Amino acid sequence: MKTPSLNELSPIEPDTRLLLHEILVDNLKFDKEIISKYKVVTEFQRPSKKVLITATNLLPFYALEPKYEEIMRGDKGVRHVITDNLGRVVESFNKGELDKKAVPGTNIITSIDFDLQKYGEELMQGKKGSIVAIEPKTGEILCSISAPTYDPNVLNLDEDRSNAFDDLRDDINKTLLDRTVSAKYPPGSIFKPILSLIAFQEGITGPYKGVSCPGYYEYNTFRYKCHDHPYPSNVGIALTHSCNSYFFDMIRKTLEVNGYNKPGEGLAMLDQYLYKFGLGRKLGVDNSIESTGNIPTPSYYDRKYANEINGWKSTYVMSIGIGQGELELTTVQMANLAAIIANRGKYYTPHLVKSFSNSNMQIDPMYQQILDVGIDEEHFEPVIRGMEHVISWGTGINAKVPGVKVAGKTGTSQNPHGEDHSVFFAFAPVDDPQIAIAVYVENAGFGSDFAAPIAGLMVEKYLKKEISTYSKYKEEQVKAIQLIKVPEAELVPETEEEL
Repeated sequence: MKTPSLNELSPIEPDTRLLLHEILVDNLKFDKEIISKYKVVTEFQRPSKKVLITATNLLPFYALEPKYEEIMRGDKGVRHVITDNLGRVVESFNKGELDKKAVPGTNIITSIDFDLQKYGEELMQGKKGSIVAIEPKTGEILCSISAPTYDPNVLNLDEDRSNAFDDLRDDINKTLLDRTVSAKYPPGSIFKPILSLIAFQEGITGPYKGVSCPGYYEYNTFRYKCHDHPYPSNVGIALTHSCNSYFFDMIRKTLEVNGYNKPGEGLAMLDQYLYKFGLGRKLGVDNSIESTGNIPTPSYYDRKYANEINGWKSTYVMSIGIGQGELELTTVQMANLAAIIANRGKYYTPHLVKSFSNSNMQIDPMYQQILDVGIDEEHFEPVIRGMEHVISWGTGINAKVPGVKVAGKTGTSQNPHGEDHSVFFAFAPVDDPQIAIAVYVENAGFGSDFAAPIAGLMVEKYLKKEISTYSKYKEEQVKAIQLIKVPEAELVPETEEEL
């Protein structure tokens, strides 16, 4: 028997995706078990007559749909008809008394700024990575860009869907991975402002204390290089030039707050603050595939260094002070850190849904609750001034926006498997924050070279609605750079004329 189309069966919208047939026979209803995510179950048949039914929507499992499924789906319509042995409709079953019109669900209005989202996707063409921007005053996500992306139309429910999905799943660039909320990355030096705030709050050090940096940091058996820059007499200079020595000293003092032999106690204290900052856990974004990221715990290092006679020491884990080692964040967590600094220690849980078409419905109360990270406001000012200097004349000068005060921090995330990753986060304007942003570009090198200019262009686009002549050259450079290498098998061979 031929299965009629959805439009033949019910007033359900044409884009409704077929998954499960509901079976009604002589007023008896049978729900066939869903065999797999995309498998269509054929209708039940009886020799005497057949009663055609409608189909439900594809079961949601991704992004916004699981959280808002009950709100969006409405009630499906059902039309019962009697057909002959050729599948042709003869008449309505029981004069249509059992039929039911479809009731539309409630529309959701997202917070995504269409122009900003589109522009970010253009900037990320030919690159791997992600961009997340947040409105600091509300927690609304303004853009959520994962690159490379794909045309969703290739996953239409047709005979080519399976092959298309296999191609995407096997793509070496991990096209199906939502890098905004699922990918976990070492944050690199954008972690330095966060460490500073915690150290100041705990009185471990102060914003106007200097640290000697002869081009490296040395402590007991630990030695790690830095680079040439002015003496970091305060946190502002240390952030402006991203001095590793300054923050190695800070993380060591933080871990050894209760003594050299008790680094676990210092790490436990640090982790408590990081958890308040939304790290090491899901923020609660209304995206079903959000990752927790990772913050290393004392118990983790206890297990890792279980064979050490005297236990592990601060020098074993100093790399977390510059955002490396076992520390891993999602891009939305990074953007939220920028929002926290913009709000001087407070934030709303980032979310994608702004409102509903039904004016009587409100967004989840958790997205309206102000959260506090437990850092006194006075500690933010020296950090923010330093982040301003990063843009004015430091490592983040490529993120400068004409006529706008931007505060940000570059990062270069070390990658043992290839080229380092380019990282940057920022917020603007400094005195009236309207956008907080994080940009992560994989295998792109220094944060100042790629992530910073992309973030600057995004901020300018959002605040000024257009790109100035001053920034056009930077825009052209960013768009021209292609970091994703095409596999040799996909290269088009030269023609005889070209040879």
